[in-house]
Amino acid sequence: MWPWGHLVFGAVVYVVYRRIRELGIARVAVGVSLAIGTQFPDLVDKPLAWNLGLLPTGRSLAHSMLTFALVAVVLYRATKDGPRSEEAVAFLAGYGTHIVGDVLPVVVAGDLDEAVFVFWPLVPAVDYGPEIGAIARFRALELTPSVVAQMAVAVVVVLWWYARSRAEHG
Repeated sequence: MWPWGHLVFGAVVYVVYRRIRELGIARVAVGVSLAIGTQFPDLVDKPLAWNLGLLPTGRSLAHSMLTFALVAVVLYRATKDGPRSEEAVAFLAGYGTHIVGDVLPVVVAGDLDEAVFVFWPLVPAVDYGPEIGAIARFRALELTPSVVAQMAVAVVVVLWWYARSRAEHG
């Protein structure tokens, strides 16, 4: 999933969560925390694997449920009942939806061998073949109508959230 796909998926899930809990529109800082969370696994794993060679693949350390659990415990303990607990929940929602967004398509496709990346390092890293790096991937991206539509939806979601948040919270 491309970054804007992770952002939209995370935002939709988080908006539904807030509606169910009747929490209203989140503050801008909460939206920023959510956005960072939706990108966090790739911001950690891709550079460490593709650029520095410190991880076996771009889906390993931060894409692991073990790391997610550790980050969740640390954030919970650090922000419990504090002024930033809402931001922590948003970050974790974004982080969790990123992992789900990466694993769901391979599970639906029946490629369970590829879905085991969520258990790294308890299981070996998935071999994706030669990694070309983020810049090369973006250069190779074709701006098809589908990709442009996805980007447009992401921009609309961000602008909508920002406008609603500013209107409600000033």
